[in-house]
Amino acid sequence: MKKLGFLVLLLAATQAAHCQTTPTPLLDSVKAFLDKSLTLLETYSLDRGSVDWPQLRQAVYQKAQGAQSVRELLPVYPYVFEQLKDDHGWLTYKGKTYKWRNPARTPYANAAVKEALAQKPGVLVKMLPGNVGYVQLPGINAGGSLQQMRDAAKVVQDSLCRINPDKAKAWIIDLRLNDGGAMAPMLAGIAPIIGDGYLGGFADKDGKPDQQWYLKQGNFYLDTLRVTTLQDRCPVRKTDKPVAVLLSGMTASSGEIVAISLKGRPRTRFFGEPTYGATTANESYQISGTAYLTIAGTQETDRNRVIYRSNITPDVLISEGDNFADLNRDAKVAAALKWLKTARKG
Repeated sequence: MKKLGFLVLLLAATQAAHCQTTPTPLLDSVKAFLDKSLTLLETYSLDRGSVDWPQLRQAVYQKAQGAQSVRELLPVYPYVFEQLKDDHGWLTYKGKTYKWRNPARTPYANAAVKEALAQKPGVLVKMLPGNVGYVQLPGINAGGSLQQMRDAAKVVQDSLCRINPDKAKAWIIDLRLNDGGAMAPMLAGIAPIIGDGYLGGFADKDGKPDQQWYLKQGNFYLDTLRVTTLQDRCPVRKTDKPVAVLLSGMTASSGEIVAISLKGRPRTRFFGEPTYGATTANESYQISGTAYLTIAGTQETDRNRVIYRSNITPDVLISEGDNFADLNRDAKVAAALKWLKTARKG
C-alpha cells in the first residue's frame, strides 16, 4: 500500500511539472494579431534586413506565450521595435501607444525650450528690427484628412500674410518648438518665403528614391498628389532672400523634414542645437479595428539627395540662451540676426 501511494504521488508530481512547462497556446484571434504585426514589420520596416526573422519570431512567441487577449500581448511590442532599432514607430491600441524608448538617447536638458513647448505654442509671425521677418512654426497635428491639412496650411499662410511678407529683407524660421505632425501644411504655409521647387524626398533602405515632395505655385505636392489648395493671397516678388533656421533638441519628425527641405537652399544657415533625430518616415497599417502599427519604413533626403538617418546638425552650435518671451534677449535669434545682416549684402 505504501508503494502504491508513492507511485500515485509520483504520477501527480510528474503531471504537475508537465502542466507547468507546457505553454498555454495563444488564442486564434491573438495569434492572428501578432502574426499580422510581424508580417507587416518584416515587409516594411526600414531595418528589416538587420534581423534574423525566424529567430525573432521564435523569441516573440516565447515572450507572448499564454496571452489570452491582445491586451496581454502588448508588452511584447517595445521588444520587437528594439530589435529593429526603431524608436520612431509604435503600436496604437485603444488610444494608447506602445513603443521602444531608446536608452541611448540623452534626456533633453534645455529647460527654456521644454517649458515653451509645454505651453502648446501656436504659429507666431512678426517683423523684427531691420525688416527681418520672424516665423515661429511649431508642430502641426492636422489630423489625417486632406481637408484638415489644407485648413492647417491656410492658418500658417494667413498668419504670414498679415505682416506683408514682401516687406521683409530676410527671414528667421524658428523650428525650435516643432516636434512634428503634418509636413504638408508647414511647408505650404511658408511657401511665400522659400519659393517653389523640389525640396526633398523619401528613399528606401538602399537609398533608392521613393516619394518626392515639391512646392508648386505655393502648394505642397507629394509626387503628383496635390495635398494643399492654397490661393496665392500674399504674393512675394522675391523668394530667394536669406533665411536663418533655428533648431533645438525638440525639433523632431516632420519638424526635421521642414529643416531638411531647407538644406541646400542658397543663403540659408542653421543655428542652435542638433535636432532630436527622428528623420525616418512613418507609415501606419491597420491590424484590426482601431489598432494600427506605425512603422519607420523610409529615410529622408534633401534637395541634393543627401540622406539623413540620425539628426540635423546646425551650422552654428548654440546650446543655451533661448528666450521665447523676449526675442531681443534670445541668443539664437541674436546670432541669426548678425549673420542675416551680412547675408543680405551678398
